[in-house]
Amino acid sequence: MDIRDILEGQLAFFQEEDLRKAIINKAQIAEVKSGAVILDEGKYVKTVPLLLSGLAKVVQVRDGKELLLYYIYPNESCIMSIHCGLNELKSSVRAIVEEDSVAVLLPAFEIANWQRAFPSFNAFIVDLYQKRFHNVLDAFNALAFQKLDDRILSLLSQRASALHSKEIHATHQELSDELGTARETVSRILKKLEADQKLKLHRGWIELL
Repeated sequence: MDIRDILEGQLAFFQEEDLRKAIINKAQIAEVKSGAVILDEGKYVKTVPLLLSGLAKVVQVRDGKELLLYYIYPNESCIMSIHCGLNELKSSVRAIVEEDSVAVLLPAFEIANWQRAFPSFNAFIVDLYQKRFHNVLDAFNALAFQKLDDRILSLLSQRASALHSKEIHATHQELSDELGTARETVSRILKKLEADQKLKLHRGWIELL
């Protein structure tokens, strides 16, 4: 995979020629396997991942449980890694690859320079902040107003949409951690949703109907 081709195609929104040259010279392409941690709590951020394909989730770990903050979809990056990279802070979150992914690794120390120098890069960062703000609002509204079965279906639908597949590989424990509730409760609701023909349960994965 050639980064020049990516900039001409998938990342064509980076418009300035000097920005493209800088990305070609200083960024790297990485293939990341499912389950890999690409950003960890307590670590300084050296590179900022810009996802080209696949899916990653950003979580906070409390008492051994992962609380889902947001997903990173193709053509998106992790706003927390950008924030920490800009301010030379240790990360307070963990980013985990959910499906085999390909990412462009941008050097964190260049983010501020590129944001000042290139309008298209600044627009990309601002758009990310807006998306994550809406993610927080959606999460609050879901927690405050949605029933848990609707939250589960919404979570599964998000994954299915990102991966262009109705097969979601996740255990009941993983879903319960992301939703901040008990595994037994998630299992009970999943069985109810299966009885309502909204989904079909398999060992280790779930099929949306």
